Amino acid sequence: MDFLNVALVVLVLIGVWAVVEVALTMRSARKSIDKLTTSANEVIEQAQPIVAKLDGMVDELEPAAKEAVPLLKKAEVSLDTANVSLERVNGILEDVSSVSGTASTVTGAVNRAAETAVSGVASVVSRLKGGASSERVARLEGGEAPERAEKDEEQVPPRYVEYVSVGTQAGEPADAAGDAEEQ
Repeated sequence: MDFLNVALVVLVLIGVWAVVEVALTMRSARKSIDKLTTSANEVIEQAQPIVAKLDGMVDELEPAAKEAVPLLKKAEVSLDTANVSLERVNGILEDVSSVSGTASTVTGAVNRAAETAVSGVASVVSRLKGGASSERVARLEGGEAPERAEKDEEQVPPRYVEYVSVGTQAGEPADAAGDAEEQ
């Protein structure tokens, strides 16, 4: 046999071997593709009920989603209104604060004036009673003289201030005056 014939036989054997190898590979690939297809079909079958439920949920949510935009617009208007109201309340509270501060200042001035008047009257009364003793002036201003505190308390009975409303006379009970005004 010559060299060319041997090479031809070897090439034929290699070709047959390659064809057998391709056939075996195709057969195993076909089995793998079948397993893959079966597994994909099972996943699809399991997912179909879930997809159907999700589809139903989307259908149910669609009307609510259509109403959400107007609700958001109404909420925005409500928030704007609430902000305006809060700004008004803030302005009112600032006015109340300034009025309270002014009233506090006026109250302090009235208290100081009343204290000055009371101390002046107390000093005049104590002078008229027989000379101003430092003990009595101290007692009227809120302090007590240690030696005479007990004696003065025994001699001076407590005094009460009677408030008389407009239209009543001193000594007349306030209820009787109220009844008289109603008639």
